[in-house]
Amino acid sequence: MRKSILALVLLPLFLSVNAQSLIGGKNIVKVNLTSLALGDYNFTYERKILPHITASLGISKLPTRNLPFKSQIQDYTKSSFIDYDNATVGNFTITPELRLYLIGAGHGLYVAPYGRYTSMDLFVPLKYDVDLTKPGQPALSGVQHEKASFSGTVHATSGGLMVGTQFQLLTKVVLDIWIVGAHYGSCDGDLTATYTPLDQSHPNSQISKAENKGIQDALNTLDPSPFKVKGTLNPNAPTTNTADIKVSGPWVGVRALGINVGIRF
Repeated sequence: MRKSILALVLLPLFLSVNAQSLIGGKNIVKVNLTSLALGDYNFTYERKILPHITASLGISKLPTRNLPFKSQIQDYTKSSFIDYDNATVGNFTITPELRLYLIGAGHGLYVAPYGRYTSMDLFVPLKYDVDLTKPGQPALSGVQHEKASFSGTVHATSGGLMVGTQFQLLTKVVLDIWIVGAHYGSCDGDLTATYTPLDQSHPNSQISKAENKGIQDALNTLDPSPFKVKGTLNPNAPTTNTADIKVSGPWVGVRALGINVGIRF
């Protein structure tokens, strides 16, 4: 592994130093092949601004899909009330970046400080139990299993540093490899659910109170530390039949082994 990383770092030094005159142009448009293979559409525009410095802007779109790494997320959140099989996620990311090249702008080993904004759309079905057991009945004999589907957006901002290498493949074609990088920041967001009550005609009945308790109990189980999650019924519930989840906490990400192909012009 160390030899592979060393080869990536030193490869540009073995290419012709005069490659700059062959490449030409201050602009590069790139597509990330690694992300594309994972169903994520990631494009970057890079422009030379100084002899050893470029500025770039990356845009990434992950279409809505079922949860990736579902079993790991399930082990992490440890909630039996979340319907992981039907939960979905999608996101949109913008990444502005400065690159400091050792050889010359757009060629060779680089160090890149960057910022990142992510907007993540979530759909999370939450299972809850409504205990309608009456005196004299066996325990749990009157329990009904229901669902409230939460949807909303979590926004995250972060900053980080990445090391990579970029070199010429053909006269106008470049290869950009993200060797390793990481970012850290914070996130916050709101998810809202609107559900149909069991007793629509009597919002203050025992059935409605039992349903509200079931939803609140399910919300109280959500504790994906270090994220802070607060779930509450709408103050007007059950009249409006809504519940909210507020999410906040740290945001950590890794950029590594990304393979990008671009055209210089």
